[in-house]
Amino acid sequence: MNIAFFDKYVRTQIDLVEYQLSIGKKVQFWVKRDDLIDPTISGNKWRKLKFNIKFAVENNKSGIATFGGAFSNHIAATASAGARAGMKTVGFIRTHKIDKNNPTLNLAAKNGMELIAVSREQYRARHTPEFLTSLKSQYPNYHFVPEGGTNELSNLGVNELATECLEDVNYDVIAVPLGSGGTLKGLAKTLPNKKLIGMACVNDERVFDEVQPYLNKASCIYSGALFGGYAKFNNELIDFCLDFHAQTGIAIEPIYSGKMFYALCHQRDELGLTDSDNVLAIHTGGLQGIHGLIYAKKLCAKAWAPVLDSISLETIYT
Repeated sequence: MNIAFFDKYVRTQIDLVEYQLSIGKKVQFWVKRDDLIDPTISGNKWRKLKFNIKFAVENNKSGIATFGGAFSNHIAATASAGARAGMKTVGFIRTHKIDKNNPTLNLAAKNGMELIAVSREQYRARHTPEFLTSLKSQYPNYHFVPEGGTNELSNLGVNELATECLEDVNYDVIAVPLGSGGTLKGLAKTLPNKKLIGMACVNDERVFDEVQPYLNKASCIYSGALFGGYAKFNNELIDFCLDFHAQTGIAIEPIYSGKMFYALCHQRDELGLTDSDNVLAIHTGGLQGIHGLIYAKKLCAKAWAPVLDSISLETIYT
């Protein structure tokens, strides 16, 4: 097994971005390009998986087992990381049937992940001791990683991200998409005095309640760019994602990063931001999901071709 690839990482660049609004005004902020870490272990998935994979290898675990939806960034990243490390992976997928034509599951399977369909009812029990004990008995000596990758080991990777954010400009505000809450919570622990904005991409009070105690009084969770909830979006958000890429050259998608950047460009007043604020937005990746959205006919392949042409996504390590 080989985990040396994690140590070859060089910290991601930070780009100054200008975005022209239709009203003629330009907004400006910095972007931490964690989307460039790796083609399939990108963004916060690299941060969260790094020390989980290292733990599994160093403790002679038989493999990694984890959970995710059929188009999960975490599933794709875990399969790729496991393949590169030479470690078996198992993915318990929230679906009635494994669809190997689904680009996310197809890539995971090509990278050696064993895919197991789990009904929605069973999947809701994934946090319960009884269900986990049952799965662990079937996969003894496997290291189980939660959906999204957030656990104590993932905090070590987010700590590295936070340290990198402090090495450049003294940012007034750091913004990050909020899904499972692990990245925001980890940043809050490491940067207790920094103003953080978690841009909610899910409408999940459980996640909000779990993260809120770690935030200082200046920080917040912002739900104004949900567009209806998790994985929901409309033509306005799609058009913004495409225009943002056309103007800046930075690829984003409408599930996570697109909602954060939309708020930073179009809802600055609601966020309490001024033109003088030095804002850093952390691009947490998730770009492989574009293929899935096209496959599910939620995005137009032709319209998104320039975005896909600008990024490299499919990498098979087995």
